[in-house]
Amino acid sequence: MSDTKYVSTTALAKQLGKEPKEVFVLLARAHWMVKVDDRWQLTEKGKFEGGIYLTHPKYGEYVGWPEAVLQHGIWDDLPEAPLTASQLGQKLGLPARLLNLLLADLGWQAPGPKGWVLTESGRRLGGQQQRAEDSGVPYVTWPETLTSLARLTERAECLRHGGALDGRPQPDAALGRLGNWLYLQGFTYGFNRADLGSPVPVSCYVPRVQLAIAVWSPSDSAEAIKLKLEQQQWLKSARALELDAAQLSDIGLLDALLPPLLLDVGVAVY
Repeated sequence: MSDTKYVSTTALAKQLGKEPKEVFVLLARAHWMVKVDDRWQLTEKGKFEGGIYLTHPKYGEYVGWPEAVLQHGIWDDLPEAPLTASQLGQKLGLPARLLNLLLADLGWQAPGPKGWVLTESGRRLGGQQQRAEDSGVPYVTWPETLTSLARLTERAECLRHGGALDGRPQPDAALGRLGNWLYLQGFTYGFNRADLGSPVPVSCYVPRVQLAIAVWSPSDSAEAIKLKLEQQQWLKSARALELDAAQLSDIGLLDALLPPLLLDVGVAVY
């Protein structure tokens, strides 16, 4: 029994770091595959290169390729593919959702009713408007040269490390990341609010949704524990979230953590 592992053309494209459409087009031009009645079929050349037909219990028959085909010289003919938000985000150390918001903050794309719409500024930088084949939702792809553009890389670094993305001084890197995340969601916010009736200042307050966010730093002192318990009692009467400072150490972790927590208190962001 052969232990050769086969992957779909779409999975192959992912391993190559390319868009599936580009890989399908290349294989068609190389006469490895041909589209018949909206389904991809192998040619004799494609079979010679190792392609076979596989069957998915839900989606039916599809073309599979041995992973060894990744070493084939045909991929040298792929163009320098434009990058999706996910691919660009990986290169800049950001989740795709935040990368899209950052690109919008720079004025290079804008949110549509669904998806993202390229602006003229983004077009001048080499952005291309795309639409998802299955849903028609618009999205934008970008040239790899964008990763060397200081305006983007500096903003990405600022976002990751808790700098002042909106130009305001931040108390520390942890709260800076929280502030940057809120800023990209379109929220105004204030740090260390002492005028809300809490026994101690509230770490962060979002007035538009009347949300108090308490950020706890590790402390074993009796006084710190006493104040924390007092504030937790006050937080029960407010729309509030409690976070540990460690949860603000990574912007990707923060972006995964906050949306469901906010939804639990009635605030939707994504």
